[in-house]
Amino acid sequence: MDRDSDEPGGGPQRRALITAGLLIVASLIAIGLYAWFSFGDVAMTTSGYIALALGIIGTMALAIGLMSLVFFSNRYGYDDQIGVGDKPKDLDGS
Repeated sequence: MDRDSDEPGGGPQRRALITAGLLIVASLIAIGLYAWFSFGDVAMTTSGYIALALGIIGTMALAIGLMSLVFFSNRYGYDDQIGVGDKPKDLDGS
């Protein structure tokens, strides 16, 4: 995905990536719904639903927090500073 592409919208590679991503998300949703309904006769207590909700909220908070740190680091140039000033010193100390 080249930012300097002359094609508006990124071209066929971008469409292929979006299609693949949507296909993966749809597949995961289908698998989740199948698993949820196949265990329909198993009763879950209120504590189970609370644990499920807290797990989902915690996972989403962690994902959002880490992604925001990635975007923040990229936007303010912290990624560009890695390796600057890490020049090896000579053995004689100069």
